[in-house]
Amino acid sequence: MKDHPDFQCDAILWRQRTYEEPIYLFTNIDPAREALYWYQKRFRIETMFSDKKSRGFHLHKSHISDPDRVDRLMMVAALAYIFIICFGIYAVKNGLVKVIHRTDRCDLSLCQLGFRLIEYLITMKRRLPVFTQLNLFAET
Repeated sequence: MKDHPDFQCDAILWRQRTYEEPIYLFTNIDPAREALYWYQKRFRIETMFSDKKSRGFHLHKSHISDPDRVDRLMMVAALAYIFIICFGIYAVKNGLVKVIHRTDRCDLSLCQLGFRLIEYLITMKRRLPVFTQLNLFAET
């Protein structure tokens, strides 16, 4: 990076009461405080990538190298991901998680819950729900 005079990197030592040890971050995000915001979202972001790769859509196995084809695949996968997430939300909102997953706790992503709900409904020969609108942020 020394060949790039415009490159700037900040080092952050982040302490929180909930962590035993400090977290060390190196970032080029400006302001550095924004890096903390994005770092806190890392588990959601990593879960999304995992759902699209090894735990769900298996995009890593496509072997597509043409950039235009990769773009189209990613667009279709993004739309399918949203569709599957809708089923996961439906499972949570309608108490179906205990039917398709553990009864004591849930450690699956909304995508994984969506896949399981679809599989369950098809196996049980039930109709798939029709989503016209999801009020994701409605007050309950």
